[in-house]
Amino acid sequence: MAATLDGHLVRDPHDLHAKVEAQLDVAAAEVMRRCANEVDYQVVRQAVSAAYGRLAGEARFQSFLPILAARAAHRDLCAE
Repeated sequence: MAATLDGHLVRDPHDLHAKVEAQLDVAAAEVMRRCANEVDYQVVRQAVSAAYGRLAGEARFQSFLPILAARAAHRDLCAE
């Protein structure tokens, strides 16, 4: 949700966090699909979150972090 303060759009940081968490849930579901559901969802979700945390510290742009985190988790958990 956004509000206006002195004519500027201000976003609620809790809302932004919720959106990221939802994106990480989708990313984890995609990793599960790619791994043919052979890895427990909680393990995948934790790997996606950990990868996101590692990448977020160095990222110049946040937009693609959930996708990159999914790729990293897939590589770590389901490498062929």
